Amino acid sequence: MPREEILKEVSDYPEKFFYSVKEIAQRIKELLDEGFTYLWIEGELTNLKFSQTGNLYFTLAEEEATLKGIVFKDQKNNMPLEYLKEGTKVLVYGKLTYFMRSGEIFLSAKQIEPRGVGILHLKREYLLKKYAHLFDPNLKREIPSYPRKIALITSLFGAALEDFLKVSHERWGVHILIYPVKVQGEGAHLEIVQAIRDLNESFPDLDIIIITRGGGSLEDLAPFYTEEIILEVRNSKIPVVSAVGHEIDYTLCDLAADKRCPTPTAAAIQVLPDKKDLEQKLETYSRKLNKLLEILFSHWERRVKDLHIKLQEKNPFREIHHLEQKLKDYKFNLFQRISGFLYRRENKLLNLKKELEMRSPIKIVQREEERLGHLKKLLFSLSPYNILEKGYSIVKRYPQKEIIKSSHEVKIGDHLEIVLGQGKVWATVWKKED
Repeated sequence: MPREEILKEVSDYPEKFFYSVKEIAQRIKELLDEGFTYLWIEGELTNLKFSQTGNLYFTLAEEEATLKGIVFKDQKNNMPLEYLKEGTKVLVYGKLTYFMRSGEIFLSAKQIEPRGVGILHLKREYLLKKYAHLFDPNLKREIPSYPRKIALITSLFGAALEDFLKVSHERWGVHILIYPVKVQGEGAHLEIVQAIRDLNESFPDLDIIIITRGGGSLEDLAPFYTEEIILEVRNSKIPVVSAVGHEIDYTLCDLAADKRCPTPTAAAIQVLPDKKDLEQKLETYSRKLNKLLEILFSHWERRVKDLHIKLQEKNPFREIHHLEQKLKDYKFNLFQRISGFLYRRENKLLNLKKELEMRSPIKIVQREEERLGHLKKLLFSLSPYNILEKGYSIVKRYPQKEIIKSSHEVKIGDHLEIVLGQGKVWATVWKKED
């Protein structure tokens, strides 16, 4: 086709209307700005990532739909980012923004709240894990049994103060210092932390610090689930008692404290002794002590009497007198015995003298010679050696020299010594007959 015809054909088409990329991008941005003000969007957190600039990027997902989001660094302090993790279902409050350079739509977040368990529950779980070592029961300090001075950190306008003072007045006369603070709402936890510090610095003579308030919702008790409360309670040099909420409430302040009481009234009962009960116990102890003293006095009275008797018995003058009397008795007995002995000897000597005079020594000698001869003959006739002359013998065990009287007394192989009328024979047993 000739060039002229081609140009003529092209010129016959109408001129096309078009937008530039920038114009479309600007239009999209305007539509978002005009069509969507700030709004809440629900979704599941994914792709959490911090950029080098300090911004936090994330994606909200729901089934097959996703929406990118961003938290600018100047907004992060207002959000519980440390409690958020992948897969958490959240509500995000913000504004949809179109970034023309990248061609992406982002949700610019101003606030993020977890769905389901809620931020307070997430915060509690996070702090429970982070400060588990501070909740160790072994770290608990002992609460004085009979406090003289205590401090109460609480609100002046709550029932907790009235309940505690009423019960404490009935139970125990103790000096109570009241430090008024907010117990709920924004900044309440900072007032409580400052109260603990001030009491430690200005009143080191306190026996106990009691933090108390009545029951309430989880949001009302939020100040007692804070990191600052946990750390300040554990840093306190004075033992801390936590009596926050009702019996079913168990805050992180309770866990960090040295003692947890379920209610303000329970705190007064558990921390302060019962004056009437103590008076009854003291009266009982007094009676028991008096009874014991009576028994002891009676025992020692008997003991003193026994010792007095023994002392009298062992009186040195009495003992000397007793020994003196014994000495006189011994002297008399000795004199009697000596006198009797001399008397008997004198009589015997006189009798011997008479008998000597009556008997001649020569006759006595003769008689004794005759008697001796007779005895000699008798001895010779009874001597075993005389019997040996008749053919008998004496058998002895050798070398023990024991006389053998029976064959039962020897055994084969024993050595024997045989005494004969003339000489001795030594033999060995090689046969015997019992």
